[in-house]
Amino acid sequence: MRILGLDTTGPHCSVALVDTAKVLAYKSENIGRGHAERLAPMVQEVLEQAGLKAKDVDKIVVCTGPGSFTGLRVALAFAKGFALPRKLPVVGIDALHVTAEDIARTDGDESMIVYRDIRRNEVLSVKYEGTLRSGPLKTSTLDDVIDEAMKLGAASVESIAIDVSLLARLGADLSPADYPAAPLYSRGPDAKLPGGLDPSK
Repeated sequence: MRILGLDTTGPHCSVALVDTAKVLAYKSENIGRGHAERLAPMVQEVLEQAGLKAKDVDKIVVCTGPGSFTGLRVALAFAKGFALPRKLPVVGIDALHVTAEDIARTDGDESMIVYRDIRRNEVLSVKYEGTLRSGPLKTSTLDDVIDEAMKLGAASVESIAIDVSLLARLGADLSPADYPAAPLYSRGPDAKLPGGLDPSK
């Protein structure tokens, strides 16, 4: 199985192509902005690097966030557009989980709180025991996360740029039904209707 991994949730635009045994090709660029313009050419470059074509991809795994509203949707939209005519499965995994998996492979089943900066002096965090999530997603300050980690005797780990090849490998045996490619938003949209109308009322 050949799996395409995509991540545009942060300043890096990252693409990897893996199979069950190894990484076939990988590319990651810290571009800040412009993911929509760069992602498709990077996918083509990775395919060429691996000596493959689009028809050779069997599955797509995309990072679902958290990240900027626009940024995280770039890879999600590309993945669904790439997959639809080829009838490929698309799996979504969040960046916090990829980071926890990465740390656990080095440090074992330690307790940790993984967090990502979501701006406005806030972070989105979740507790893990090794690779097992052991608590809900929480929005708080970084100081709150550090204080909680100290009380629990857990490590506090920032999720910055994830390993997109690990993301792809993690999704190899996952089902889109259980891990849908749906965006993980850290907060609601800032846009308001005219006159301050609330569409939920």
